[in-house]
Amino acid sequence: MLLNVLQSLLIYMVMATFVLALVVLICNTVRKNHPKSSDGKETTLMTTMTPSSLLEVKVTFPIKVIFGDITVAKKYDPSELAQIPKTRLGEGTLGTLFKVVLGCGSVTTIRKIREGMIGSAGALETWVSFFGGMKGDGLLLPIYFSFWYGGEAFILYEYFILGSLEELLHGSEGIQFTPLSWGIRRRIALYAAQAVALIHSRATQNAEPLTCGVIKASNILIRVDFSACLSSYETPYLVPPEMIVKRNPGRVAPELKGHHRKTFTQKSDVYSFGILLLELITGQRASMTNLRAYVNERKVKGGLNCVYDKKMGDVVNENVAGMVEIAWICLSCKPQGRPSMVDVVRMIQSL
Repeated sequence: MLLNVLQSLLIYMVMATFVLALVVLICNTVRKNHPKSSDGKETTLMTTMTPSSLLEVKVTFPIKVIFGDITVAKKYDPSELAQIPKTRLGEGTLGTLFKVVLGCGSVTTIRKIREGMIGSAGALETWVSFFGGMKGDGLLLPIYFSFWYGGEAFILYEYFILGSLEELLHGSEGIQFTPLSWGIRRRIALYAAQAVALIHSRATQNAEPLTCGVIKASNILIRVDFSACLSSYETPYLVPPEMIVKRNPGRVAPELKGHHRKTFTQKSDVYSFGILLLELITGQRASMTNLRAYVNERKVKGGLNCVYDKKMGDVVNENVAGMVEIAWICLSCKPQGRPSMVDVVRMIQSL
């Protein structure tokens, strides 16, 4: 037995010596390729050495598809999606969102689920599969594909070149900056209301009515024709409600505040939608301003003229006043005093 151990040790020593010699050879080769200046000293230049000139190590982690058929899995290679360079788009409650340009040239959006956010792998798989199979009629951002890679979970979505409503409302002004007109804002509000109403018309596998948790500008994605769809509607089923409330203090209904147990309802969604309407009207960030108090104060000082976003121009009319009234109904302090989202859709359509 001692002989076997000595033989194994000798083999390892020979292999280690070989690898060390190979590394030294590569380093000497690279050093010789360094050009020298007129005084004989080596100069440091950026080279275009390809990975093939060095030892390459390719690591493959276990892959498990959470949602997506075989055709989609062939189109989107999980190992490529997980390792390809990404452009960070933003940080959400569920995890970081990235823009990815695939080798074929197509562009997509991928979310890397934040580590430690999900209670169990089984719950994540159940809810992602549930929402991935739900038809959204163009009003909900579809889940294209989802998978595990090396113990990390990813969700793939469509990429929107215009980004979110938050970017369009509060983005930096520049040469190509175009303020959203009132007509466009009203159009976006209607699409958003229809999306929330669609969620409210569906139920879980246990026949419980679905909710959105928090409805905010960063979750309203805008197409080039300024139609809109709702994203992150799966979040309240994957993240503890206390975490969502803590991250969105200016957008949640009063009954969700305090130290009692947090439970989202369709009526709390309506309140959150009312805040979104005020954000569209005023152009103020709900995360930085108490919009309810802001509008009240402005109306007292100078009427509706002091409420609406001046980037819209001189557009104060009955439609804007009507939208403020709709928002106010949604923001009733008592849940039973708030309308259903179906009624909200009808009120916006009547403007």
